Amino acid sequence: MGSEIAISLNNVSKCFKQYARPVDRLKEILLPSKTYAQEFWALRDISFEIMKGETFGIIGRNGAGKSTLLQLICGTLTPTTGRVQVNGRVAALLELGAGFNPEFTGRENVYMNGAIMGLSKLDIDARFDNIAAFADIKDFIDQPVKNYSSGMYVRLAFASAIHVDPDILIVDEALAVGDMYFQAKCMARMRQMMESGVTVLFVSHDTGSVKALCQRGVFLGNGELKQIGKASEVVATYIGLMHENMNQELTQYIDKNQFKINEKDFNTSSESSQEITSKSIPSKIFVSVDQVMDMAVGSYRYGDGGAQVLDIKLLNSQRLPTTELESREDFIIQASILFNKNLPTFCFGYLIRDIKGIDLIGTVTSIEKIDMPAVKHGDVYVVEMHSSNMLNSGVYSLTFAVEFPILINQNHIFLDYINDAIVFKVHVAQDPLDRFTAKIYTPAKIKCLQVNI
Repeated sequence: MGSEIAISLNNVSKCFKQYARPVDRLKEILLPSKTYAQEFWALRDISFEIMKGETFGIIGRNGAGKSTLLQLICGTLTPTTGRVQVNGRVAALLELGAGFNPEFTGRENVYMNGAIMGLSKLDIDARFDNIAAFADIKDFIDQPVKNYSSGMYVRLAFASAIHVDPDILIVDEALAVGDMYFQAKCMARMRQMMESGVTVLFVSHDTGSVKALCQRGVFLGNGELKQIGKASEVVATYIGLMHENMNQELTQYIDKNQFKINEKDFNTSSESSQEITSKSIPSKIFVSVDQVMDMAVGSYRYGDGGAQVLDIKLLNSQRLPTTELESREDFIIQASILFNKNLPTFCFGYLIRDIKGIDLIGTVTSIEKIDMPAVKHGDVYVVEMHSSNMLNSGVYSLTFAVEFPILINQNHIFLDYINDAIVFKVHVAQDPLDRFTAKIYTPAKIKCLQVNI
């Protein structure tokens, strides 16, 4: 393994044996030629490398094999086949309960954890006050950890992990049990460690955090490596699959419960819907799907096929197609939609992300309380959304979706969803007084009052 590589996995697989009865395990030991176990392969043929100083994300549904993979990297499990190589000291914050002895006090666990990491007592003495201050559990530091709440436990575990000067920090979903203040503090500290060159392996269901923190990532599904690449692209694939699963579950629920959709359940006669749907459809609005996809950089498209976005444009304040906007300039998102089924209503919306894939702004007609009309198979509608650009200078992408609102827990079935359909730039006036550092500008009313004391 090269010196620039922190973690390397080569065709790694992990099989767990499941026995119906405890005696079957003994029988297998006594009769090695015969198996009494049912094999469960948690991971199959996983191969990838993580470079030193890289922040790497792992995403996937529960049971995908994420925790097993982390334990293989940490060395608490051994692979059934393949090879795992790790270059550097590893500090890991895995599932709640891992690594601490519940009978020991918090102080004793800190010293035990430090000793396991190869630190001397003097090294731990020098770090202990900082660990206790970061954990902020006060007098509970000298109480057995079995008496800790989940939040106190993860505070101490994270504080211990980050103060042993690791080369590699592995963080699982354990941070999810902390309060908002502690999560923010952990994220800030992790960013400091990343800037100092620590390799971070981050596992979370919070896809926004994965996109914000990680350069690259992998998507695991059923123990297999589904995708590896840029974090935002891996997250897009994962979210797309989740949306497709949601579509299937909602459709099955409707079929199973014989849920009937009645047009009277929707208000399809509102004046606002007439304003937003064009009665006169321009000629030559039909564009092939391939052409639509050519417009998208790194796009990912899915949906149940009930509607098809034929064309989508970003228009400037003069209603001209553009890929560049001025800050605070009005803009229009215009799309032509072909419907492939009869629907009593529909909704549509957009989402704008920054270059790292972080969701910034967006809306859906259902949120805006605007009712869309009933549509028939073969209908084509041109829809528009008008807004004002409050983004700072930079590169952004626009995602567009057509959905069918189901009156069950406010869920939507995705008819057509085009991820990163348009990529565009925003410019800001060069006046130094007009510059600001946030991604989104929001006007404010200012007051400044002198108070006599």
